[in-house]
Amino acid sequence: MGKNKKLGCLSLLLFTPMAMAMQPLDDQSLSAMTGQDGLTVSVNISKIDFKQAAIIDTDGFTNSSATLPGKAALVMATSPGGPANIGVDFVQTFNANGSIQNSSSELFKAVIDSDAGTGTNGAFANIALSLGGNVNGIRIRPFSVYLAPDVTGVISSLSGSAYTRGSIFSTGTTLKSANIKELLRVSNNIDILFNANKPKMNIQLGSVPQGKMVMFSGAIDSICGSGNGCNMMLVSDYLTSGDVSTSPVGVGFDFQFTGHNGSPFSLDGFYAGVEGKSSLDNGGFVFGNAGESSKFDLKLNNVSLGNTGSSAIETFNSLPNASIGNIGAIGASVTNLKVKVSGM
Repeated sequence: MGKNKKLGCLSLLLFTPMAMAMQPLDDQSLSAMTGQDGLTVSVNISKIDFKQAAIIDTDGFTNSSATLPGKAALVMATSPGGPANIGVDFVQTFNANGSIQNSSSELFKAVIDSDAGTGTNGAFANIALSLGGNVNGIRIRPFSVYLAPDVTGVISSLSGSAYTRGSIFSTGTTLKSANIKELLRVSNNIDILFNANKPKMNIQLGSVPQGKMVMFSGAIDSICGSGNGCNMMLVSDYLTSGDVSTSPVGVGFDFQFTGHNGSPFSLDGFYAGVEGKSSLDNGGFVFGNAGESSKFDLKLNNVSLGNTGSSAIETFNSLPNASIGNIGAIGASVTNLKVKVSGM
């Protein structure tokens, strides 16, 4: 009997702290500890480096007249002859010479709270995301987008719990297969400059009293706002056909997006989320805005088709191929935009 009592006391000593540790923390408990409701998470990151990112279609293309069940992927990676890594920098200062100073302090803060809401199934979690005080923009480094077929070792795979990582490159930036095609090349840094009223996101999970899963606010000043913009090309071939080490040939342009007349472009009214299946479609990720947006300038500068500078005898009197000029919209806005992306 004494032995059983000792075991009982030992059990209480061992398991009572564990039971206390597993008790949920509600707003009242958190408030007593931190002096505020909910939970605040602060994250410090100065940059993100990676080699490749892929969207993989595992079952190929199917329509009423053909079934092509080949696995394939769209892969974001470095351009031929480029550095090993691509990535994103979180910027404190964009310098006049094109260099940047990365932000070494808080990247963003998430304030997480929950509420019972109103009515049946009204409970929701609210996550308010805001940028750190020294984060004034984002730089996306140059990259290319490739179309990759299911060649051995090219596309990553997951079988059960076994993950096999693939790569479109054999060594350096040498492509593993001639069937891997470069579709898009971004030759310059994509610099996104935030306004003093920095972008914010408010995310709601469960019931959504704000009407959308994600609501944006704040503003940006520009994307590729310096000079003529960021050079991009839809790649068709190369100066020496099929040789990726030579210059790409295709449709080239310099992309630029700014607020109109020096004003920032407001993100107020823009939203994102996931819609379920309906009688009209299978649902998917949605992005859009409610009402009319603020005005913006969108430009495609120095649009060129084919190989700039080339000419052919007896074609347009041997005139060299050159830019066809600039295309754009000045002082434009969008009203009730809605874009839906469904699964591949």
